[in-house]
Amino acid sequence: MKSIFPAAHDDEQVGGTGSLKDKSHSAHSLALPPELRAQDPKRRRCACLIWLCQRLAASTLLSIVTTLLTIYALLGDDLRLYVTEKSADDNFNAATLVCMSIFAVEIFIHVFGQPGYVFGFFFTLDFLSTITLLLDVTYVSEMWFGDAISMAEQYAEGMGDAMPASGGGASGGNSADAARAARMSRAGTKAGRVVRLIRLVRLIRLVKFYNKNNSSRYAAKDGDMASPGMDWEDDDDSPQQESAVSKKLSEMTTRRVIMLVLVIMLSLPFFTPTMYNDKLPSSAQYGANVLYRRWRDDMATYKPWTDNSSRQTYMESKGREIYVDDFLMYAYYHSPFTDKDRLPDSAISSPLGSFGKLFYMGISPTNSESAINMGAYFLPSFEGRTSTSPAYNPNERWSGQDWLYYQGNFTDDPMGLLGKPWTSTQSCLEGYVRGTSVLEKVEPELVCPQKLRYNERSVIVPTALTAEEYKELHFIFVFDRRTGSQLEALLNMAQTLFICFLLGFGAMTFSQDANRLVLMPIERMISKLDKIRNNPLEAMTIGDEEHHREQVKANHGANDADEPAQKVMWWTRLYSRLCKSRAPKATPEPMETVVLEKTIIKIGSLLALGFGEAGAEIIGQNMRGGDSSALNAMIPGRKVEAIFGFCDIRNFTDATEVLQDQVMVFVNRIAAVIHSCVNEFFGNPNKNIGDAFLVAWRLSGHSASKQQKLADMSMISFINIIAQINKSALLAEYRNHPKLVKRLPNYRVRMGFGLHSGWAIEGAIGSEFKIDASYLSPNVNMAARLEGVTKQYGCLILMTDAIIKLMSEEIAEECRIIDHVRLSGTQDAFKLYTCDLNDLALEVNHPGHAPGHRSSRGGDDLPMSVGPTQSMQSMVSPAKSNKYRQRQEKLRIKQERWSDEYRMHDMFVTDPDIVTMRQKFTQEFFCRFDMAYLNYEAGEWSVAKDMLEATRFLLSTEDGPSAALLRFMKAHATSDWEAPPGWQGFRILNEK
Repeated sequence: MKSIFPAAHDDEQVGGTGSLKDKSHSAHSLALPPELRAQDPKRRRCACLIWLCQRLAASTLLSIVTTLLTIYALLGDDLRLYVTEKSADDNFNAATLVCMSIFAVEIFIHVFGQPGYVFGFFFTLDFLSTITLLLDVTYVSEMWFGDAISMAEQYAEGMGDAMPASGGGASGGNSADAARAARMSRAGTKAGRVVRLIRLVRLIRLVKFYNKNNSSRYAAKDGDMASPGMDWEDDDDSPQQESAVSKKLSEMTTRRVIMLVLVIMLSLPFFTPTMYNDKLPSSAQYGANVLYRRWRDDMATYKPWTDNSSRQTYMESKGREIYVDDFLMYAYYHSPFTDKDRLPDSAISSPLGSFGKLFYMGISPTNSESAINMGAYFLPSFEGRTSTSPAYNPNERWSGQDWLYYQGNFTDDPMGLLGKPWTSTQSCLEGYVRGTSVLEKVEPELVCPQKLRYNERSVIVPTALTAEEYKELHFIFVFDRRTGSQLEALLNMAQTLFICFLLGFGAMTFSQDANRLVLMPIERMISKLDKIRNNPLEAMTIGDEEHHREQVKANHGANDADEPAQKVMWWTRLYSRLCKSRAPKATPEPMETVVLEKTIIKIGSLLALGFGEAGAEIIGQNMRGGDSSALNAMIPGRKVEAIFGFCDIRNFTDATEVLQDQVMVFVNRIAAVIHSCVNEFFGNPNKNIGDAFLVAWRLSGHSASKQQKLADMSMISFINIIAQINKSALLAEYRNHPKLVKRLPNYRVRMGFGLHSGWAIEGAIGSEFKIDASYLSPNVNMAARLEGVTKQYGCLILMTDAIIKLMSEEIAEECRIIDHVRLSGTQDAFKLYTCDLNDLALEVNHPGHAPGHRSSRGGDDLPMSVGPTQSMQSMVSPAKSNKYRQRQEKLRIKQERWSDEYRMHDMFVTDPDIVTMRQKFTQEFFCRFDMAYLNYEAGEWSVAKDMLEATRFLLSTEDGPSAALLRFMKAHATSDWEAPPGWQGFRILNEK
């Protein structure tokens, strides 16, 4: 049946229990979806039923309830036999019927709420496990597996059609019925064993609950970030999201284990001889045959019911005396009164060694002519002893005090209990049986055999008789086996728990290797793919984490190998030395799954490196499209707000011609500084264009305060780049490169920077043959043009007023306005700003140099840790083994900077590099230049000229912006240094 609801069948669980993706919400929300309310009534009713069943099938509450009821279904019947009496059976019957009803409702829910459930594997087992609950209803079990007493009880309660064959009455019976009644107890016992095994099918419900809730072990801990320096040892098996392959394999393994265990348990009884033939006949059966046969022969010989003389003769005869002795021997041999504390040391056995204790003695039927005539002579009374005869004490005669089989005393008055008058006996089961209970005085409620469950009694009837004799009159001996029944119940519960363990252990054992070698690596791959799919830039972090795990394991292995020699026995060292030279330890071949997992990480890292933040959406959308292998890289772009920075290497053409094949090393060393510094301040490198680099800080999605912080960070990251390029010992080597110095005297690596803010279209640029993920916008071109005019103004950084407006007031005050321009090809004029820096004042940070600089104000050395703009590459060891700790330390510092409490302007005071580079720019210089610029913008060029000439050489070196304005005014001013007619306060820059 195909559902009309979206996402209703996303995750099919093992055992016919579905799982919705947002279980915490949808599984318990019963609000009718709007699409259902719009349908016609008939279809809506059907759709609502399916919808409700889907929610209920995914409900955790339903799973918990049915699981608790399953535990009861497995153990309830045994608990009933172990801790309660027969009077409590009706309560258990009601609970069992409630279980059946709830299980039936659950099956109905899954039929309509779980696709593929109907007539499936788990449907069959659910149906069988529910049907087998009928066997726990005592009325049903007694009807099918009960003994002759059960049949008579059902007849007496109106459940049977006629009195059983052994009971006489109107129905009579035949020899076949008599034989069946005689075998009923034995057959019921054998069938009960099989029935108990069938009940184990209910274990499938526990397996279903485990499978449904197994996803909890795959619940990953979100938001946990490893702290710097943290070592991950054996976390390769950390919980991951369970894969579809794992679910399917787990389901198939569970099925096979269940079927294997059930088939074995159900088949084992059929391979035992007792399933087909009994062992040696029991003493109870043999004794009943002897007693009945002796009694029957005496009745035929003496006919004591005919007259008093015959009765007197029989009651005093030797045959009667033998019958009474045999009867007493039978009663004592199965005595329920044997005291364990009085057991002599010489005894090797006693009635305590048997579960069956004599409980009831009687005859059946009670309303036949033979029963009326001969029933009075059933109990063991003997009148042949005179007053001159020795005193007869059955306890002394039959207790077996000196016997190997100790029988013990049969109460203080055995003859008063066993030889009571026939008129004092009790008729039970509507006259089906009449006799006496030997436990009547101990347990007054046990006067009739039906007071015990059929599981708690054994009914013995003579078999050494003809069918006619059986029908006419026969003995019934009922044995109390409650201790045996309780032990069986206890063992059955233990067996159930053992099989539960066996199923769980078997399922885990059978699938352990597959899980360890295949499924868990697949789940780890899927987990990593999900992370990369959701955030493609996460692939770099995943790669570092995996590399760290490998290093931790390798270090632990090395530590184990370096264990002190004194801890190793001398023969172990000798064996190692001999074996190492002969058979060196072979390196294990890597598993294909491990190779594939590492390849996925590397591919993800390469994608993140190649596409960057601008291509994250391209990677994510293509990886989320798992229904097709087609690649769709040309996805539509999207408009974003961002800060764009453009960096260019000065004199790159000359450097390329000189360095030639070493130019890649040259560029990559510079790129490493740029990318690292930009990343430290939440920027993202976008394009590498030989001598130029485009970087971006995406503003979209951030609050106004965070956008302000990103604007501050963008400028500080460029300051950091300038500082690190001038301090880098590797880049300082090019200052002494013979060919570069010859071609470019006093050469040093220098760069220009342009910074602008605005909108752009982010997306893929290219075709199906080659694409680049970048930004298209006039604002991107504006940043590049700004960098181009840095040479004209003789400064390192140029910014527009758009980025200044985004900055915090404190950071903006550190920038100097230097011109008001309109670039050719644009419509609007804007003001140009720069951040004055003297990069020549920085010293090279040679290896071994103390990590600090003396403050320009003559203070103490400032450690690098207080300078947040210091490159983190200089704060941590560049060794590859520390890469993971480096990244974690970077993340910690980035999070600290991103907090609202962190003030970016503090870097202008605490960072030694910024303090050093801005040392020569005095407050007097800034005030004079500001006055000169205001006159220049207002058209008072003659005044501005005098002021700019003063600021041009006010510092130790020429001020580039002052010189640039003087050159412009000289080229466009009148003869008396007046502004040209029509001056609007800004000029047009034709340079790109």
